[in-house]
Amino acid sequence: MSLKAINPTLTRTGMRSIFNVSDAGLHTKITHLALGTSRYTPTGKESELKAEKARIEIVGSRYLDDFQMEITALIDGNVGFTLAELGVMLEDGTLLAVWSDPDTPMAHYTPGVPIAFSFVLALTGLPQDVIKVTGDVDLQLFFGEEFAGTATSMITLQFENFQLNETVRGLTKELSIAQTARAELLRRLEAVEARVDLQANAHIEQLTLDATLASSLLTVQRHTIEKDQLQ
Repeated sequence: MSLKAINPTLTRTGMRSIFNVSDAGLHTKITHLALGTSRYTPTGKESELKAEKARIEIVGSRYLDDFQMEITALIDGNVGFTLAELGVMLEDGTLLAVWSDPDTPMAHYTPGVPIAFSFVLALTGLPQDVIKVTGDVDLQLFFGEEFAGTATSMITLQFENFQLNETVRGLTKELSIAQTARAELLRRLEAVEARVDLQANAHIEQLTLDATLASSLLTVQRHTIEKDQLQ
């Protein structure tokens, strides 16, 4: 028995289903997890697992806050397989979220050796209080006090990590905005400098032309004076 912490990606199909339910003033439930063996990087465009091998009911759940949900499940079947993809399923069979890793599977399930795992599902961007989860088993009663304590610690760490990631993403966005503003400022400064250089060159050319003209006029005037003196 082991505990796994993962962070699945919400699918577009699942999000549309949630918004449709919300618009109708209804609620929907997360009831099962789909387990598969294919390895890839989820994009959010998935509507099903690529190689589903089992589907299990959720045994426990709770909201950490308005947009963070902890889900706990137990794999305990008769067929062994390498767990490399996981889908969060709504009660109508819609794939709400999917997890997979192209390089590292979650675990290898062997019949007779149950795998218990818990993860946080981020619901940011979805309507509040629309999603419910089946399964309300107390972790301490289901897995024992030691596992329950470990699960709680892991979930807390995962939640803190999610919040840290959100902070980093926010700072990264602000940095990107600042860098974009700086680049725009530099572009404008370069444009101003270019205009100043152009105007300065034009002014120098005009001064040179004026000086040449003045010199020519002085020469003509001097010749005129000399001619008048000769007469």
